[in-house]
Amino acid sequence: MKRLIFTAGLTLLCFAFPFAQQQRPDQVRLTLNDCLIKALENNFDILVEAFTPEISEFTIREYREKFLPRLSFGYLNQNTYSLGTWGIEGATINSKSDQYSVSLFQDIITGGALTLSLSNSMTDTTRNYPLVDPAYYSTLRLDFTQPLLKNFGPKINRRDIKKAKNQRDISVYRLKSTVIQKIYEVEEAYWGLVSAVENLKVREYSLAKSRERLEKTREAARIGTKTAIDVLSSETDVASGESSVLAIKSQVDMLEERLRKIINLPREEIGMLKSILPADKPAVAKKEITFDEALKIALEERPELASKQIEIENSSIDVSYFKNQLLPQLDLRFQLWYPGQSGLRYVYLNDNPLTGQVIDTIEGSRGDSLEDVFKWKYDNWQIRLDLNIPFGNFLSRASLARARTEKDQKLLENERGKKSIYYEIVEIFKELKNNEKSLDASVRYRQLMERKLEAEEERYRLGLTSSDWLFQYQERLVQARTGEIGAIIDYKISVAKLERILGINLEAKNLKFKSYDF
Repeated sequence: MKRLIFTAGLTLLCFAFPFAQQQRPDQVRLTLNDCLIKALENNFDILVEAFTPEISEFTIREYREKFLPRLSFGYLNQNTYSLGTWGIEGATINSKSDQYSVSLFQDIITGGALTLSLSNSMTDTTRNYPLVDPAYYSTLRLDFTQPLLKNFGPKINRRDIKKAKNQRDISVYRLKSTVIQKIYEVEEAYWGLVSAVENLKVREYSLAKSRERLEKTREAARIGTKTAIDVLSSETDVASGESSVLAIKSQVDMLEERLRKIINLPREEIGMLKSILPADKPAVAKKEITFDEALKIALEERPELASKQIEIENSSIDVSYFKNQLLPQLDLRFQLWYPGQSGLRYVYLNDNPLTGQVIDTIEGSRGDSLEDVFKWKYDNWQIRLDLNIPFGNFLSRASLARARTEKDQKLLENERGKKSIYYEIVEIFKELKNNEKSLDASVRYRQLMERKLEAEEERYRLGLTSSDWLFQYQERLVQARTGEIGAIIDYKISVAKLERILGINLEAKNLKFKSYDF
């Protein structure tokens, strides 16, 4: 009965010790989901890449501003002295003038430009025999220019805006690629740390048992039931165990630091000495998906392919633009203007200024000249067609040839990307299959070791074996359980890799990055 109680207690200790995870004051407990959220919030690669779509949005605004109206104001004040070139106008001429102007400019999406301007000016001169002095001039002018061949149409003139929008979408897909990769790196680092921690606990348990056996062997040697060789063998086992524990502790520190770096865990949160304690237990759920389903999902969800499609669209836009640039420049120009004039008008004797006799004056002002303008008193217009044929465009088509070549290159890169994804899926399915087999084998091995330990415990109860053999079987069972955990983690990492390849690990983990709708 005592042997049975001893065996049961020893077995319980064997299973309880390696897998117990008691949080110490110098540890911070984190689940996988905690790490994923912290990575999305703190990882520098993600945060840096997240600025790119915002920068692209400002670029779009810049190109759109081209089609906003522009208002211009002008003022001129001028005073000149000059020598007269005609004797009757005077030896020296002093002229004063000023001008006010306002203009409204508007670029049109069809490629045209519209200008509406209003000017008002005054001229005062010392010339002899003036007809009007000071004189006031006003002009209301409408100028419209529209390309009819080269640079015609919304498609050509919205090229920069469309490409900027596409570039913003490309930057969003690149951000998604970065997020997907970091999520996978967090999963890989987290489960790698779990595996190392579990392995460390087994090694520490094994080392503790080796030290127990060493003490018992030394005691047995003292009373003569064991030899010095037995003691040396036990001491060697302890030294080997200590070396293994130190190596695995170093591995745990390295994996912990890798996870800490990816999630960028602030030092003030965890302190300089605190370590990360994984809170999730390694459990596995088989991934049920066919190869064809996986390939279809990857071709639809991989951000690299979506980004490449947009690059192809940008190349198509360039091809259309440079085709248009080969056309002759045929511009339609229309001008419509209404002048107005007023001032102090001199009435000479017999309407002859050379008499020098002013018989009357007619008062006028700036307002009078503007009144003439808005009464549409003087109607002037002009229509003109300008044709410009650049022969260089017919002889050299380098820009169009480059755009077409770049489009062909992007199409080929897209096909290469699809083929690369195909082989990635082939490889990950092989890896999943092998890890699944390894998992099944480790489960069977652990079950066999449990049955073997039960049989050995029965032999120990009957006095047919020693406690040393029982300890060895118990340690083998713990190692079998650790191997099973390792196989589970390998399978989980393979599933994480599959979700990364398919581009769906954000959705699979029910995560969302800020306001981006990927």
